[in-house]
Formats: sequence, C-alpha cells, structure tokens
Amino acid sequence: MSYTVQENYRGWEITIRCSHISSKVGHPSRYTAVAEAELEPAEDPSAWVDPRMQVLTTGGRSFPSGDECIGLLLSEAKQLIDALRR
Repeated sequence: MSYTVQENYRGWEITIRCSHISSKVGHPSRYTAVAEAELEPAEDPSAWVDPRMQVLTTGGRSFPSGDECIGLLLSEAKQLIDALRR
C-alpha cells in the first residue's frame, strides 16, 4: 500500500509519497517515504537560500505506520524550509 500527502508550508508545496515495505511473513509492516518540496510559482526565489526543489527521504529508517512515517518526514521538510529562508 502506498499513498501521497500534499501540504503547503510558507510558500512551498510539500508532496510526500509513503510506501509499504515488503516484509517477511509474520513480521510487522514497515513504511518509508520520500518528500519533495517545491517553491510555489508566486513566491520570490531571491527570498530563499536555495529555491530549487528539495528532496528528503527517510533513508534507512522505517516506521511501524504510514502516519508516523509521514508525520516525521513532514516535520523534517518544514525544518528544512525554515532553514532555507533568508
């Protein structure tokens, strides 16, 4: 099972794609995700240190629920956007 979540934050559109990781029979399900943050067209690129699309992943981390996975990556994407503001 995989699903996509979108949220706008401070002039950026964040898209998170969460995916179920295949696991062995009898093992609990795990989830991982990839996030893309793209500056919205109406935003001034000069207000940002790096206005290019930003990509984040959960890396080697996996989570027991999709909601937990998305919540953590969304939080990290927002922290990155805050750090990019001039």
